[in-house]
Amino acid sequence: MKNLLLILMILGLSCEALAQDQAVGPNTRKKFKIGFNLSPSIDFFQPNTKDVKPYKVRAKFGYGIMSEYAFTNNYAIAFGLEHKMGGAALDFSEADVRYTAKDDTTEYQLMYRTYRYDYVTLPITLKLMTNQIGYFTYFGQFGVDISILATAKTRDETRTLESYKTDTIAGRTEETFGEILKGDFQGRYTQASFANIKLRVGAGFEWNFSGNTSLVVSVSYHNGFIDLMKDPNRDKVDNDEGLYSYDENRDQKPFELNANLHHVALNVGILF
Repeated sequence: MKNLLLILMILGLSCEALAQDQAVGPNTRKKFKIGFNLSPSIDFFQPNTKDVKPYKVRAKFGYGIMSEYAFTNNYAIAFGLEHKMGGAALDFSEADVRYTAKDDTTEYQLMYRTYRYDYVTLPITLKLMTNQIGYFTYFGQFGVDISILATAKTRDETRTLESYKTDTIAGRTEETFGEILKGDFQGRYTQASFANIKLRVGAGFEWNFSGNTSLVVSVSYHNGFIDLMKDPNRDKVDNDEGLYSYDENRDQKPFELNANLHHVALNVGILF
């Protein structure tokens, strides 16, 4: 019985200590904070496949809940839950990439492709803060974004193969293509990685404008680790569901694409 009472007293003191705000420095920082944030961003691809190049960056947007647990006035773990809209465009014009639409014998040469992704993201970072200087606290952050893909769509700019002839003497094929046409966003031929992980580095400030309520502003760089392009296999190419190119014998082969998605974000939020 005495041992049980001793354990309960220790647990009670521990809970009381955890419930108290940390006081290291001239002011006391609230131990747990929660709020919301908005994150406009600029997204861009880093392709790692020969003859595939970045085409256009894209302005994207994210929003969600952010929170932090402070160990002291100067150290905290920040985490949250966000909806991140991402994507950018790639230039395939020098790679000679093709696909054939299902139920259609037309062969298309892919020139440019714009990718549009929707992610559910869990950001986890270590937040290093100065003591409060006037109404402001300055901080740096380092951590990761763990993202799960919700939807993926693409919009293609293509040329149709109108005619071709084979020179049996010279051993070459000459092809004639139509004008570049832009399609609509669709997900029929989109194959994307289910998850993405990004290294996150940022810096910013908090403006404590009322009690425990602060405006939080930061700029962050998010470096994607994972190849987002899921390459088609032979069966998908044969069933007109994947990108392909031609080898030296003019035989179709699945096109292997490797690209990482990065973005730079402006993060604006309120912590309570």
